[in-house]
Amino acid sequence: MPIAAGLSVALLSVTVQTRFGGDPALAAWWWLALVGTVLGLIDSVHHRLPHSWLAILATGGLIVFGTVRPEALGRLLMASAVVLLLGLIVQWAMPNEVGFGDTLLLAALAPFWAWSGWSTVLTGLITSHLVLGGFAAVAWLAGMRGPGARIAAGPGLVLGGWLPLLA
Repeated sequence: MPIAAGLSVALLSVTVQTRFGGDPALAAWWWLALVGTVLGLIDSVHHRLPHSWLAILATGGLIVFGTVRPEALGRLLMASAVVLLLGLIVQWAMPNEVGFGDTLLLAALAPFWAWSGWSTVLTGLITSHLVLGGFAAVAWLAGMRGPGARIAAGPGLVLGGWLPLLA
């Protein structure tokens, strides 16, 4: 696990610098890479996404984005609120299928997506769930998990959340 984490952070470091090196909000992307990796590791080991870490992720991004472009804060906060509301509706409609930490993770990722616009928010939600579904399918096909077993959603959601940002 430590080797995989180290390789992931190294790959993310190169990718972040390559993709966002000229972005005035570069620190926000480093923040997402670092805290997102930590959250993915915590969830993969403990099947929990600590609310304090989710708050750290969202707050760090909002501080950097708000410093660089204060007029964007309204859109970023609105994106988080919309994603949170959608997540709560899904939780209400499908109790015991989605963890509250997963819903909060998507809401914490929303400002990062919203920095690029509303279409990236939608694409981020879709790609996050597609990657999560891919992870679940691989785990099921490999015999690591049964069809009804819980899977740590954090790593798939974070990785899928990066895809529209890197495009």
